[in-house]
Amino acid sequence: MMVVKRICAALAALVAVFMLLSSCDGASRSPEASKKEPITFTYFLNAPGDIVPEHTEIGDKITEKTGVTIQYERVVGEIEQKLGVMIAGGNYPDLIYGGDKMFLLADAKALIPLENLIEQHAPTLKKMYGPYWERIKASDGHIYALPYGVPTGQSPGWINAAFWVQKKVLKEAGYPQIKTFDQYAELLEGYYRRHPKHDGQDTIPFEILTYDLRNFTLTTAMQFLAGGPNDSRALVDPDTHELKFYQTDEMITKRYYAKLNEMFGKGLIDKEAFVMNYSQYLDKLSSGRVLGMFDQSWQFLEAQMVLKQQGKLDDMYAPLQLTFDEGMNAEYLEPATMNYGFGFGITINCKDPVRAIEFADYMASDEAQLLRNWGIRDKDYKVSDQGRFYRTEEQRAFFKDKENRRRWNGDIMYYWPGYTGTLEGGNNYDPQSQPEEKEAGYSQTDKELLKAYGVRTYEDLFNSPNLKRKYFPAWSIELSDKAKVFDQKMNDINKKYPPQMVVAASKEEFNRYWNEYVSAVHNLDVASWLDELTVKIRERQMKW
Repeated sequence: MMVVKRICAALAALVAVFMLLSSCDGASRSPEASKKEPITFTYFLNAPGDIVPEHTEIGDKITEKTGVTIQYERVVGEIEQKLGVMIAGGNYPDLIYGGDKMFLLADAKALIPLENLIEQHAPTLKKMYGPYWERIKASDGHIYALPYGVPTGQSPGWINAAFWVQKKVLKEAGYPQIKTFDQYAELLEGYYRRHPKHDGQDTIPFEILTYDLRNFTLTTAMQFLAGGPNDSRALVDPDTHELKFYQTDEMITKRYYAKLNEMFGKGLIDKEAFVMNYSQYLDKLSSGRVLGMFDQSWQFLEAQMVLKQQGKLDDMYAPLQLTFDEGMNAEYLEPATMNYGFGFGITINCKDPVRAIEFADYMASDEAQLLRNWGIRDKDYKVSDQGRFYRTEEQRAFFKDKENRRRWNGDIMYYWPGYTGTLEGGNNYDPQSQPEEKEAGYSQTDKELLKAYGVRTYEDLFNSPNLKRKYFPAWSIELSDKAKVFDQKMNDINKKYPPQMVVAASKEEFNRYWNEYVSAVHNLDVASWLDELTVKIRERQMKW
């Protein structure tokens, strides 16, 4: 679970992917990447998605500027199996984004240290990561991965984790104040009873994704309901930095699973939730018949875009900040941070590490970031008399189309070192975070909803990030081998028992599964894991 959450925050800014593209004639420019002999690098991404075309408009422009061609490969199937084959055979691509599994590659000595390469050949990267130099080092003192989304200027507040509900459900109910999970479940049930079918198919009140390590949608929701942020398997007190292991807490985890069991018994949870794969999950959300779910925004963004493209605006999802009880604190929005421990890496099989780091250095330049984010001036975006970047309705319509984006830049340009936040002039690196674009992107449905709740943006529905948490996020802390074993065993336990609890046919059966779950967890060395994480959180809090 803790490992998987790295994906959550890491890709949380993935909303940016939907507006990425092209070059910027009038923006500030970094030194032009030196044009050398043509070279091709292979780049493997631990990020499922559509096949990246061999040629894209942005990719070809970058090749023209640098002489470098990138052949992308996205993961298909289970990442652990794919990496296991790589490691066993020593057959690595030139470049790799291992996501939450980057530590496996480092442990296998598959990655080369980057610090000397950066010092000698990548001044832009050194400037970008300079303030975080010690933070991005592994425990052995080397840098193996360069996180993306380096905070700069005014960082945007992304809504990542949330309980989501279709906008039509809120509208029909008269835009009620939904503060607790019980109120949320009641809202979904009421709509379902009135509308058991959607376009001839059964309405699904609440969906749960449990495929592979994406089961964090089931096993981490309760930490938010208990008032915690997207941290780890433990709730961290923001003042004392004491940790509370909540995974076996009856007032937190058992309470949540018991509520889900009650909902399942009422027919409010998809009966296929524990057997469907990720693609099937997205298909169901895209159909418009799923009323709500807990998830990270990046994980179902594709479904949101499909609904938007089809004009099913009322079927799109709005985020809710829920807790177990009214009056509890909620921490859904996160402080600006990076995904320490994983990102862009160069493998031991790379044909030319110097050329690879030089290319990454170019991709981190303002020129390249605006090329892959905003596009070509006047063609893909405009600049106002006041110097503000914006897009016309025609340009916005182009970028809403998934196939347009795929042909344009492959929808993968986010997987390079880059900033999150604002340029010197105040424009945002990401079009989706530009205030003008954010508000222009709201439909009439959005505007009606936001007006009903008395706010301007969806972020206004949430509490501000807790800036006391300088250590955040705990899930990015590098653990010892012993703690990694604990984490893997917890993942295995969470794959087995929570689904059994949710579908249990009686309270007696539920309690039996709960007791078996608790017993299995207590057979692990929870105390050592907590002690290690506590020490490392307090170290971060003091140093950062």
